[in-house]
Amino acid sequence: MGKMMTVAYDSIPVKGFGDVWFAVGPRGLWRVDVGGSQLDFIEQLLHDDVAVESNRTATASTRRSLTEYFAGKRRTFDLKIDWTRVDGFTRKALQVCARILYGKTMSYGEIAARAGNPGAARAAGTAMSKNPFPIVVPCHRVIKSDGSLGGFSGNLQHKCFLLRQEGIDPENMGA
Repeated sequence: MGKMMTVAYDSIPVKGFGDVWFAVGPRGLWRVDVGGSQLDFIEQLLHDDVAVESNRTATASTRRSLTEYFAGKRRTFDLKIDWTRVDGFTRKALQVCARILYGKTMSYGEIAARAGNPGAARAAGTAMSKNPFPIVVPCHRVIKSDGSLGGFSGNLQHKCFLLRQEGIDPENMGA
């Protein structure tokens, strides 16, 4: 049996949003969670079968990037992401999602088509719901084809907050 990988975790508080928890491993960003507790986040990490440590040095670039995003000073993320736990269509869909520009949206159907599976809008929605890197892989920018919000792995209040952060008015979208 090989040595267990260690991930470092940290969080930032965001006024009006809650805590954003994140973990970084040797290959890059491992997980992001919005609005949960420290205990819930550590339990998720342990479920990933990794060793967990609090290490602000290892998480510094992620903390800085997320802090700048929420301060309105960052529109893109250049963080290395560890995609090893994500495969198949989910990975393709999330990698398409990662390229959606700040302040823009894309439909689940568009994600599916660009990920090579036209007509798989529901599968794209499922992929977004399994996104281990929300905010950095901006699944909050993915909406229904009629322009309405759709879902979000955190909750719809978080999705609305993030869209407003980027200058999109969620109340004036869709049907």
